Amino acid sequence: MADELESDQLALAHRQSGTMLVFTLFLILFLLFTSLGGISSSVMLFLFVPIPFCILIVRGYYRRESWALPWVILIWMSAIGLCFLLSIIEFFYAASAIGYFQGMLLLFLCWSMSQRLRMLRHPMFRAWYDGISPAFSQSIALQPGEVMASCPHCQSLLAVQPYSLTANETCPKCMGQLVLPSSIEQYAEEE
Repeated sequence: MADELESDQLALAHRQSGTMLVFTLFLILFLLFTSLGGISSSVMLFLFVPIPFCILIVRGYYRRESWALPWVILIWMSAIGLCFLLSIIEFFYAASAIGYFQGMLLLFLCWSMSQRLRMLRHPMFRAWYDGISPAFSQSIALQPGEVMASCPHCQSLLAVQPYSLTANETCPKCMGQLVLPSSIEQYAEEE
């Protein structure tokens, strides 16, 4: 039951991220088109060249084809960079409060997209995307008292013993703390 709920949540996150990617790409294309309106038609044609490529990648992403996810991540990072660049341009050339407001909205979009990018890179999402059962951790031999967990910083999958975990424990990959201070405070409040 829990695996089905987790799978449904991952499917919903997959659909939402795909929809957000499509709308963001249209927004970027629209903003570039309006910003560069006075430029020659050959430059405008250059802006429309990647559209079929993006359509192919988004289509593959919706179908959960394994080759599409790395491309979507690359497009996602490029879109974040373009939105950030457009927000800087909006702030620089803002003639009124509307320009500053558009710049702030673009910065918010960058933040929102970076949150989705973290989700796309998460090992659990990648396993679901590749069709590996959400219970894929059952095939891993764990010691008694160990559970699978992900590092809160780099999302590496780790086998940990939650009852013997201390505040000093660090991830072997990124050396970040495995137990967040907020978790320690919450646990102390519950006791």
